[in-house]
Amino acid sequence: CLKSLTTCSNLPVTRSTDENTGAAEFVQYSKRIMRLLVEDTVAILPSTPRTINTPTNVRYRGQLSVIDTNPEKVCLVSVIRAGDSLLESFREIFPSCRVGKMWIQRNESSSTKEAVHSCTKLPLVMEEMEAVVLCDPMLATGGSSLTALNTLVNEYGVKPERIVFANVISCPEGLDALAKDYPDVRIVTSWVDECLNDEKYILPGLGDFGDRFFNTV
Repeated sequence: CLKSLTTCSNLPVTRSTDENTGAAEFVQYSKRIMRLLVEDTVAILPSTPRTINTPTNVRYRGQLSVIDTNPEKVCLVSVIRAGDSLLESFREIFPSCRVGKMWIQRNESSSTKEAVHSCTKLPLVMEEMEAVVLCDPMLATGGSSLTALNTLVNEYGVKPERIVFANVISCPEGLDALAKDYPDVRIVTSWVDECLNDEKYILPGLGDFGDRFFNTV
């Protein structure tokens, strides 16, 4: 089973899933969701104690995330195209992090919707990263996510326990697939939908996240 699954507030979800929500509104509500997702993701990254002085002349013992203290030790990896929307939500707040890209798409002409991995561009020092945040808004079958994780772990030497998968919408089938192969990878998701249909689409779902966000429907 998964060792860590965090779900965020889902207040803007209704407008994002509504088929009558237009492109501009979809981007607006999706960004609200992703801002919450970013903060909840950062909250589980490695941190160090820090004591500071407050304006009331009182010492405060707190924590600072590695993304604040050493952002070059954090790599944000986007599964493009849809992952770029979430990537930018991270970079708006933490522009100094390293960035990697993976082009992984599922084969829509296949009944199993298997993942097709076309190319990868990652920093050369991935095994030295203290945290890797994998950005992909949708977790359906888990095919694309597992392909990305296999690449990070097997080809670039990233330890699974250092990976956090940030995800907007997921379903039990995809979560089970990741738990089976990568139980040490932590997942932060905005909400968990009911199931997949026979065509491997999330239900109730919101359609194709990338098409709606980038207005290519």
